[in-house]
Parts: sequence; structure tokens; C-alpha cells
Amino acid sequence: MGKALHVWVVLAILAAGAVPAAPPADAQDKFPTKPITLITHTKAGSPTDVMVRQLGKAAEPIFGQSVVVVNKPGGSGATQMASVRAAPADGYTLGACTPTQVGAMQGPLKGKFSIQDFSWLARVEIDPYILIVRSDKPWMTLKELVEYARKNPGKLKVGGYGAVGSGHNIAFNLLAKAAGFQAIWTPYEGTNDAVTAVLGGHVDAANSNPGQVTQFVEAKKLRVLGVMGEKRLPGLPDVPTYAEAGFPVEKGWDQFRGIFGRKEIPEPIQDKISEVFLQAARTPAFVDYLKKTQMADGSMDRKAFTVFIGQQDKLTVSWYKELGLIK
Repeated sequence: MGKALHVWVVLAILAAGAVPAAPPADAQDKFPTKPITLITHTKAGSPTDVMVRQLGKAAEPIFGQSVVVVNKPGGSGATQMASVRAAPADGYTLGACTPTQVGAMQGPLKGKFSIQDFSWLARVEIDPYILIVRSDKPWMTLKELVEYARKNPGKLKVGGYGAVGSGHNIAFNLLAKAAGFQAIWTPYEGTNDAVTAVLGGHVDAANSNPGQVTQFVEAKKLRVLGVMGEKRLPGLPDVPTYAEAGFPVEKGWDQFRGIFGRKEIPEPIQDKISEVFLQAARTPAFVDYLKKTQMADGSMDRKAFTVFIGQQDKLTVSWYKELGLIK
């Protein structure tokens, strides 16, 4: 564990013992009366960062308050989760979540955080995983890349957001398992960084999302080899799914994004936060953003999202064991 991550974990453990009193009833009724802070675990410009900013902008007129986005990358989400857990339980400090947080709690952060530490307030979108290479690479199809990787075990370098166990890493591992090859995983603090690494020739391929590569695909600098999903993407009609390429992966591992907070936030405030963000996700501006970035609506209120996170946690453990990441 790195020094920075260790410091944050210690601070988070200390903060966990001091639970602020719930806001008085009148404060709950008037929520919000000041700006809301949304902390993301990724760098500025990343898919999650863009989502938070789009969602926050759509939510501001509904809340009647500004939504301030703060980037706190690091430690597979540890920096962000520690900040959220240490904040007052009043609903004014929230976080953006993806499979990365759930995965980290069963991986490098197991015993430091758990899904029970937080309230899971709203899920707003689903973002497909894709595999990309630079256009001058010899692999024109996913099958050709797989054949190369099989013949050169451990030589293929693949980048993506997060350490081993992140949502992107698991997605790539599921493909590698289905196709029967091994590769070297290189973690980055944001998907944009992984895309830049592919463009710069630092890695051979990257697990990405469509919105981060569209301009480079159109400029013929990058090539998308496959889509992890049941259907082809409207914006990439010529790119096959992994199954169509001959490598059907197990279903159920989706790149979702949503909002979470401290578990002690009063339920009336949780309900309001959930309702407002779901309203924001239905605004024309946010729907247009989903369409342009080839994402799908993933709306879930806090009750449904809480159940979903519990299922995701169990799914994570199952696939971690299947992939040999935990015993």
C-alpha cells in the first residue's frame, strides 16, 4: 500500500468513529440551503468526471443550489471514499460511484471500507466497455489481437482506469478469460490517460468507453476492436460485440455510474437527493449527453440502487474468485 493511500485509510478509520448528529428536522425539510459538493474518484476529463459535471449542471435548478465538483483521484477510490465518509452526514458532500468502489472494497481496500458504510442514492447511466488499439497496429480485428496474445503470453500491454480489480480491469479480464490469453495490465488514474497511452504507444491496447475515443476514431487515430455488451453501439455499427467476434463473456458486468453518500444521512434527505438526481437524468440536456457519448439510461432510485449494489458486491466476489484475484 502506497504512503498516500495509507494516510487516507488511517484518516478514514479515525473519522468513522465520530458520527455527526443528524440535522434537525427543519433543516431536513429545507434541504438544500447551500451548495452541494460532488467528489469524483477520477481525474478531470475522465468519463465519470464528465458525467458528474453534466448531472450536477442539470440538478442545480432543481436543487436551487450550485453543485460543486471536486476531483480526488487515488488509491482505487480510497481518497474519495475517505473524504465522503469523513464528511458531515447532512447530504452536502456526496460522491460519484462506479464498479471501481465496489471492487476495491473486496480487493485492495477490503476491511477498510464496505458497502454498508455508505448510502447508495441514485444510479443514472450505463456506459459500455470497449477495447481500442492505435490505428497503425497490425490487429484489424479482435480475433487477430487475441491470436497474437495467445502466441505471445504476457507480452500484450493493456491499459485502463484503476488497479487490478477495478471495473475496467475486471471487464478486460473477463474478455481475456473468455478468449484464453494473458496480458500485462497497466493502471491509470483516468480513462483519458489510458487512451493517451495508447496514442503514445506506451501500451498496445486499452479498455475504454466510447465517449473518450470518438474523436480519435473519426480521425482514424484509434481503432475499436470490440464492444462488451449484448448489442452493437449505434455510433459504432461496424464494431462487433465480443460474442460476435467469437468470445462471449459472462453477462452482468456493466460500467454503471451513480451517486452515493454517508450512510447516516437522514432518510428524508436521501429521498430528496435521489429524486433530484433522477429528475436531472431525465432533462433534455442530460439525455442528449447520453446520446452523444453512446451511453444508456441506467436510472435507479436509492432503494433499487441499494439492492443493486448488494448484488454487485456478491457478483464482484464471485468473479474475483473466478479470476484468481481473491481466494
